[in-house]
Amino acid sequence: MLREPYPKEIVRAVIERRGADCVPLAFHKWWGEGTYDKYGARLDELVADIPDDAPAVSYVTPGLYESPTPDPDYRWAFSGSPSPSTGGLDARTLLSDWRDLDAYLAEFPALERQSGLFDRTRAFIAAQPDRYILGHWWYCFYERLWAIRGMENVLLDFLEHPAELKRLTQALLDHHIKAIRQFKAAGVDGIFTSDDLGSQRALMMSPAVFRRILKPFYAEFIREIHSLGMHFWLHACGNLTAIIGDFVEIGLDVLHPIQAHTMDYAEVAERFGGKISFLIGVDVQHLLPEGTEAEVRAGIREVARIFRRPEGGLLLAAGNGIMPETPLGNIRAFMEEATLL
Repeated sequence: MLREPYPKEIVRAVIERRGADCVPLAFHKWWGEGTYDKYGARLDELVADIPDDAPAVSYVTPGLYESPTPDPDYRWAFSGSPSPSTGGLDARTLLSDWRDLDAYLAEFPALERQSGLFDRTRAFIAAQPDRYILGHWWYCFYERLWAIRGMENVLLDFLEHPAELKRLTQALLDHHIKAIRQFKAAGVDGIFTSDDLGSQRALMMSPAVFRRILKPFYAEFIREIHSLGMHFWLHACGNLTAIIGDFVEIGLDVLHPIQAHTMDYAEVAERFGGKISFLIGVDVQHLLPEGTEAEVRAGIREVARIFRRPEGGLLLAAGNGIMPETPLGNIRAFMEEATLL
């Protein structure tokens, strides 16, 4: 091991910016589709001595069309959903007509009716009681909304059906709160979920729409997480510069990835450094697959130069799943350089 994993209290101090001048690693061993198929056990060997300072564990989340539990309604589809179609998830629609909203909510996945959803979580935590553990799932509010309504529909819903959209989002919030309470009972230290709110250039909705529709639900979610003594980490790809201040205001603890080539690192660090902590995602689009090993190492050091502060607030990750085009030497260069910061 190049160094021992940081203990729980050190990771907490970095997140809370309480004078911990070190750079924990989390979600750095994130393999994109096809990467493990290409490299297999060589990846395991390559990163065996790289620590993970905030390992994550999931619970048994609802299925899309089929329930993973004996309860047939523990899924995001309902009895009135159209049959599964080909094409991307963003083109599918589980709730195609708002007139069916009451029927949809009547079959909404009921976490409280399930058993054993957090068994793996408890075992994972019991095996490493001194570690900072994240309770994790993908798709929080916006991502789950478009997975239910379809991407095109939900963008129109922000303007044409805000009341219905808020009812559906409230149901999601209630579901997530039940999950985080179970995670807390199991002993996790933070919650990490996702909402890709941005494109390569800007938000997918206007800042005004975000503030009117989604921000209040995030605020309530974060209040609940903090009341339970946990941190909230959010993965949100795209250019979020216009609303980072909003997330600071409502208490988001850690934001990932500050996507390279969409956001200005220097601007973000200058405006928001010291107000929120950053899980900076190393560029998986260009630097890792296309750079030399020396360029990868230099890129890691540049991120640290821009974002590192004596009080803490910097963690490092992959920006998203590391693509199969990435040379093994570059993966090693990234993780080794990051570990040694």
